[in-house]
Amino acid sequence: MEATRRLRPVFLPLLLALCGCAMPWARGDKGPLDSSLPAVAEPSDEGRAGLSAGVKRAWFGAGEEGEQVARAHFQAAEDALRQKKYAAARTRYEAAAAALPNSPLQEDALFMVAETYFLEDKYPKAFTGYEELLNKYKRSRHLDTAVKRQFAIGQYWERRHQKDPEFFLRPNLTDEKRPLNDTLGRARRAFTKVRLNHPTGPLADDSLMATANSFFARGKYDDADYYYDLLRREYPQSDHQYEAHLLGIQAKIRRYQGPDYDGMPLTEAKELIEQTARQFSRMPPDDRQRLDQMYAQVTTGLAQRDYEMARFYERKGYFKAAKFYYQRVVEDYARTPLAEEANQRLAEIRDKPSMPAPRLTWLSNLFPEDEEDLLIIPPSATPRTATLDLP
Repeated sequence: MEATRRLRPVFLPLLLALCGCAMPWARGDKGPLDSSLPAVAEPSDEGRAGLSAGVKRAWFGAGEEGEQVARAHFQAAEDALRQKKYAAARTRYEAAAAALPNSPLQEDALFMVAETYFLEDKYPKAFTGYEELLNKYKRSRHLDTAVKRQFAIGQYWERRHQKDPEFFLRPNLTDEKRPLNDTLGRARRAFTKVRLNHPTGPLADDSLMATANSFFARGKYDDADYYYDLLRREYPQSDHQYEAHLLGIQAKIRRYQGPDYDGMPLTEAKELIEQTARQFSRMPPDDRQRLDQMYAQVTTGLAQRDYEMARFYERKGYFKAAKFYYQRVVEDYARTPLAEEANQRLAEIRDKPSMPAPRLTWLSNLFPEDEEDLLIIPPSATPRTATLDLP
C-alpha cells in the first residue's frame, strides 16, 4: 500500500504529459473537440421549410401555434359530439391528435376517436382505436374505461356467436358490429387483451373466467381447464374462485378419455376436489352433494385403471404384478364396487407363481451356461490393504 501511494505522484504527471492538450477539461477554446469535424449548426429557415410537417413536429415540437391548432380541432370535435355528429367529431379528433403528438391532448383525442366508433356501434374499429391508444400510452388515464369497453365488445361478440354460430372463414361484409370473420375467436382475443392491457385491473379475472367459460361451453375442456387453473393461481382473491374450482373439476373429469389413456386428468381432479372441500368448507348442501358425487366418480375411475392393469398382468401370467395392483384397489379404493372384485381375484391367484414359466426350456437346456463370468472376482484375488509400520 505504501509503495502504491509513493508511485501515484510519479505516474500522474506522466499521464498528463502524454495526454497533453487532448484532455477535454484542459481546453481553453469553445470549438469542437476535433477541429477536423464541423460543429452541428442550427438548421436554417430554408432547411426548416424543406422538412415535412411530421418531421418538424417530432424534431422541433409543435410550438404554440401547433397547440392552438390542436385545441381548436379538439373544441370543434367536442361541439360536433354534443350534436351526435360522430363522423365529423372523429375527423376533428384525428386532426387534433396529429397536430400535437406526444401530449395529453393527443391522448384524449385518440381515446375520443375510439369512443366515436363505439357510440356508432362500429365495434371492430372501436376496439382497434382503444388498442392504438393503449399501445402509445401504456398507463393512460383512460385505461379503465378503454379496457371496460374492450371487455363489453368481447362479451357482445361471444353472445352474438352463441346466438348465430358461423363458420370462422365466412366473411362478414354487412354488419359493422361484427369483425370481418371469426367472431368467436375475436371475442376470445378481446378477453385476452383486457387482461394483458390491465393485468391488475378489476376486469382481469373476469376476462379469464369469460375465456374459460367460452371454451367449456363448446366442449374444449383442455383449454377451459388451462384458463380455470390460471385464474385460480393468478387471482386468488377473485370473486370467481368458487366457480373456477367447481368448473375446473368438471373440465378435468371431461378431459379423461378412459383407462386406456392418460390418467393425469383424474389425478388432478381428485386433488382439486380435496382442495375445494378444504377451501370452501361452508359450501351449500347441494354443491357438497355434487362434490361428493364427483369424488366418487373420480375414485371409481382411478380404481378402474388399477383393476384393468391387474387384469392385464394376470392374463400374461405375471401374477406378482397382478397381486400388487389388486391389492392397491382394495386398500386405496375400498369404497368402490371394484374393491370386492379385486379381493375375489386375489383369492383366486393367491397360489399362482410370481412369473410365467419360461418358454422352450428344453431348448435352453441343450446349451448350458458353463462359461466363467469374467465380472465375478473370487475372494482370493481381492488385494489386501497395505499397512505402513510407523516407528
